[in-house]
Amino acid sequence: MSSLLTQIKPPVLFYPKFLNSLDDFDWFQKSKNLKWTRSEINIYGKSIPVPRDESLFGEDLHYEYRGTQIEADPWLDFLLEARNRIQALSGYQFNFVVGNCYRTGKDSIGWHSDNFPQIGKRPAIASLSLGSARKFKLRHRDSGETLDYQLESGSLLIMLPGCQEDWVHTVPKSARPVGERINWTFRPHVDAIGKGEQKPEPDLPHSHLEQKACVADYRQRSKD
Repeated sequence: MSSLLTQIKPPVLFYPKFLNSLDDFDWFQKSKNLKWTRSEINIYGKSIPVPRDESLFGEDLHYEYRGTQIEADPWLDFLLEARNRIQALSGYQFNFVVGNCYRTGKDSIGWHSDNFPQIGKRPAIASLSLGSARKFKLRHRDSGETLDYQLESGSLLIMLPGCQEDWVHTVPKSARPVGERINWTFRPHVDAIGKGEQKPEPDLPHSHLEQKACVADYRQRSKD
């Protein structure tokens, strides 16, 4: 259960109803029909399957993941539409998207931060959820304080600049039966935005958007 009386507010904006019901259903069906890959990681000389399926779409840029150079597939229409809507809402630029498919409650991702050199310093990262709801946890690096978000289908969570430096996050395993969930995380690329800190477009009324998101965040967490 998340406390509303947190000592440290994470740099996060949360929109529980970002998508309408038609796009929510349509984009989930299109996502399920894509080709997904279950990668492996090497731990002490042994190959271990990653507990989720993955995909990558975006601009024709240099991508490297787990020490291996990889290619992004070209933008699909619905992912490009999602990217454009998120950019219009947030003012931040996103050049590629990483997909994670959690088939069951056994699929997960451990505590981590997204601090790859290719996404630059203090990036903004937007996370769009489709399918079954899963818990998303944030933990402050210094205080150890944690917050939980229940990411329903069609919700959008934006981790603002500073979140990756001061917080780690996870989608833990679920002991209860849970259906398939697909998560698209939209990210910047240094080859497109430069190596400085990512900044939003100056003409967007961010204070209004942040206020609107915080209200949605309060209502969502008050139900936990």
